[in-house]
Amino acid sequence: MSLLQIERLDMEIHGTAILRNVSLSVAPGQIVGVIGESGSGKSMTALSVMQLLPDGAQCRGEVSLSGHDMLTLPERALCRLRGNEVGMVFQEPMTALNPIKRIGDQVAETILIHENVSRAEAMARAREALDRCELPADQFPLTRYPFELSGGQRQRVVIAMAIALRPQLLIADEPTTALDVTTQAEILTLLKRLVEEDGMGLMLITHDLAVVADMADEIVIMRQGEVVEAGPAAQVLAERKHPYTRALFEASGHQPERADTGTGAPLLRVENAVREYATRRKGVWGKPGVFRAVKSVSFQIERGESLGLVGESGCGKSTLTRAILGLEDVQGGRIEMDGEPVFTGQRPNRDIRRRMQVVFQDPYGSFNPRWKVARLVAEPFHLLDGRPADWREQVAKVLDDVGIGADAMERYVHEFSGGQRQRIAIARALILRPELVVLDEAVSALDVSIRAQILDLLAALQKDYGLAYLFISHDLSVVRNVTDRVMVMQAGEIVEEGPTAQVFDAPVHPYTKRLIAAAPVLPEFATQD
Repeated sequence: MSLLQIERLDMEIHGTAILRNVSLSVAPGQIVGVIGESGSGKSMTALSVMQLLPDGAQCRGEVSLSGHDMLTLPERALCRLRGNEVGMVFQEPMTALNPIKRIGDQVAETILIHENVSRAEAMARAREALDRCELPADQFPLTRYPFELSGGQRQRVVIAMAIALRPQLLIADEPTTALDVTTQAEILTLLKRLVEEDGMGLMLITHDLAVVADMADEIVIMRQGEVVEAGPAAQVLAERKHPYTRALFEASGHQPERADTGTGAPLLRVENAVREYATRRKGVWGKPGVFRAVKSVSFQIERGESLGLVGESGCGKSTLTRAILGLEDVQGGRIEMDGEPVFTGQRPNRDIRRRMQVVFQDPYGSFNPRWKVARLVAEPFHLLDGRPADWREQVAKVLDDVGIGADAMERYVHEFSGGQRQRIAIARALILRPELVVLDEAVSALDVSIRAQILDLLAALQKDYGLAYLFISHDLSVVRNVTDRVMVMQAGEIVEEGPTAQVFDAPVHPYTKRLIAAAPVLPEFATQD
């Protein structure tokens, strides 16, 4: 018997077709993975179950949840079902939580809305839900605020909110996309345990086949608003009948063609770098403490080399990156490029700063949305004491190099897709012809096929521009496929480094072994004829 039954679902928004003939089902105790890239209709299918649709949306077909016809129920009846019969976990927990409300109040709110219980009882049940999500009371009291928690801990709070009333169906929409591999593995294990304990159905939405390969009972592949392949997980992954399924599978393990560009000559040298921060005073007369985020780190990057840096959130990767880019000085050791310090006195060395650039994880967040593309790409010229006379020609050239085209110069960044925005971000990083580019989670938020395109682009640009890359990522499969050497960072220290293949195939440090074991991997099936 199906808990959720979707049959021949069509959806239009202001006359534009969004979903076409979508059919899928979720049974009690079953995990169904819904896979597809951005725009495939995964989230809109989930929102049609909740009936949390934008204005102008019209649905036809059947969406049945525990016998309720979700397409015909009035809003009052739907409100009773949301949270009670079906819960939802969103991709970005910080936007799903109220930053000025304590986590206990936010979990209890669901209970108070749906049941006639006292606040004390609701708080007690909120405590129970948080405990079930592995946030124990001694470490995570109900009085904590979201900003006091890590990304994985915030996601556990969101899950606690969704399961507080023990719904029959849980919808998880990209719940692990922004998390590092060990935290991702913990969240997926938690979801699986909750399904087993409560017997609820789980609809797990993701763009990454590897995430659900060993977790889902059934897999549904969506593309452009349609279901193109569905069935038992092992069967779908083994047979891969539809060309799109095969394309997703190949893109998940895509390895770009890379030339041997390393020269052996050191470009950047980091020696015994130490970065510390003052912590709160203990008492009125107490002295501030010291937190050492980077602990005597040493390494070098060769010209034309790709060096990977991996580690969990909070390990010190970003702090080290800011020091390399001259955004923060170090309290000990030194960072030099071609023998010149990144910092001179109390100021960053502008001559060195011009020779390195950075590409961030979220290109939209790193752009001024009011500027046109030409001005965005030309922004690094401020390091040159003014724009050169031919700056527009230089911008046009670099946009062509990254595959966007010069006609994009007079458009705004919101007019582009996520992959196109990342190409524009890469163009901005290349406009000064740097020698080193820091790629800070530059592909982690992209769909697998777009990620493959960006990795191919980066490999081609490395050859054409003679670039060295510092590739920071929590996606170990990407680091394995695109880097020459890799460093593993834990608690501010480099605990293991070496040639990428050697570190991944024969890790030595227990932490490296744990990272690699936590990374989701697609099962290797024989290639189909």
